Amino acid sequence: MKASKKLTFPKLDNEYVANILRQLVNQHSIIQMFFTRDIHSVFSHLIIHIEKNGDAQELQQSRWVKKVRNRYQINVHFIYSVKLHHRFSLGHPFIEFYCQTPAVIYQNDELRDSSINTREWKKYKKKFNGFQERFYHDHDLHKFQVQNLISEGSSNSVFTSYARLINYDLEYLEELCFGNNLNSLGLDERINNLIEYIPEIQKYFVKNSDNRYYLNDLFVKAEEATADDDAIYKNEMYEAVGITEKNVYGLIERRLDELKKLIKKGSLQVQKVPNQIDGNPKNIILEIAIETILNSVEVEQIYLYHQIAYGEKTTYYLMLIAKGAGNEKLSLISQSLKSKMDGKYDFVLLSHNRCWIQNNLYQNQRFFATIIQDKYLVYSSFPYHPEFHWEVPHNPYHADLYFHYKSAKNSAFQLFEIHNNPKENYQGLEYLFSLFFLSFCRTYIFAKTYYLPNYLYSQSLWQLCLYADSDIRKYEYLIEQFWIDFFPYLDRHMILHHKLSKLDKDEVGQMNVMVEKLMDELHHLVIGGRLLDFEEG
Repeated sequence: MKASKKLTFPKLDNEYVANILRQLVNQHSIIQMFFTRDIHSVFSHLIIHIEKNGDAQELQQSRWVKKVRNRYQINVHFIYSVKLHHRFSLGHPFIEFYCQTPAVIYQNDELRDSSINTREWKKYKKKFNGFQERFYHDHDLHKFQVQNLISEGSSNSVFTSYARLINYDLEYLEELCFGNNLNSLGLDERINNLIEYIPEIQKYFVKNSDNRYYLNDLFVKAEEATADDDAIYKNEMYEAVGITEKNVYGLIERRLDELKKLIKKGSLQVQKVPNQIDGNPKNIILEIAIETILNSVEVEQIYLYHQIAYGEKTTYYLMLIAKGAGNEKLSLISQSLKSKMDGKYDFVLLSHNRCWIQNNLYQNQRFFATIIQDKYLVYSSFPYHPEFHWEVPHNPYHADLYFHYKSAKNSAFQLFEIHNNPKENYQGLEYLFSLFFLSFCRTYIFAKTYYLPNYLYSQSLWQLCLYADSDIRKYEYLIEQFWIDFFPYLDRHMILHHKLSKLDKDEVGQMNVMVEKLMDELHHLVIGGRLLDFEEG
């Protein structure tokens, strides 16, 4: 055996790692080392073929292994001889490609009988087909079980079976990406580990938080419900979970095909990953708007879902999937954009984070599914943002519409009472009027679109009413005839102040007319349209 100080690893080109490898050769029965550098992938692979299982397990836990992975993007994998030969005999594609003779950077001549050697594609082809068929066979058995449970309507069992199937898929994907599986870890951690190797997998799992995923939480709830002899009714999520599993399955097929080509050619192929979405906006107004938004908030995606040209003004409706973009932030961005556009353009900005949208699809899916489409996407910070787990079938319903409608109606009736009071005591009426307008807009938008907006500023709410149904514009003359600038007036009175009211009878009359007409419109929509088939009091 060569002395460790004489060993050189020019192909490795990393003296820190080379020093460690020299020590390993001195201290352990190393049979072979394989190193493959792929300049088109995040990680290079260093596979160390060692004689004893105990040494392999112990060395895999060494601190330097993690350090080398994080600092130099070299994935170090220790594998003991019996296991390596077994996988080689089964035709494991990862082993077949990354343990080829050209990848050898160290060979122990004294243990040459234990070495792994390259074989020609013709000799390996049958092994590869056998490996692939075993995966397909077992996958189909898992899938068949899930389909049977779906037909039986066993919600809990469907989700726990889907969890087993996705874990099975991830196990194979891990084996094909870095040579071993991580089935001792939880689903969340396994997905996070795979992201470094296959960024595209992020598209298929929506996060509930920084480290947890929506589907895994669903699987956990199903398991807990089964243990407590309860039932979870999420049948509309079957197809969403099935789509996710199909996509992960597709990644396995793609990786198998990729390894097959690499083994046949004996060299790595270039993999191109898109950095930009196609069809970036050419419109200079949109470019200015997007730049302004990006300078103000952390945005994942922006959708231009509607555009209205009315008179000399064009209004853009933009939906942001972002973090930390509250109403105040959106208002500041809107004001900044207005100042840049000389009043010729207006912007209606909505913003939600991805987790909130996913968790509220039961109520808002019809609205978001209409907006979140490729044809409306004008900005994406990353090519692999998760796709939503849409509910199928989705049966939209107006949850709590009665209470929203009743609140708007009661505010209107309270205002009528004050208006008709002969004492002309209008104290607090401006606040009540602002409350009514907010209640009307949110209820109207919800009834039309199944989306209950946040407590946006009044002009944005009205513009969303126009998006929900342009026919509502017939009441804009009331806004234009208002004795004072309408929307700033409402926004000032969204917050209570301790002061005397200075309203006169004519001003209150204008309020009364507007409330009457808008309340009639809402009544016709909700009660006349039979969105509610009853009305109390």
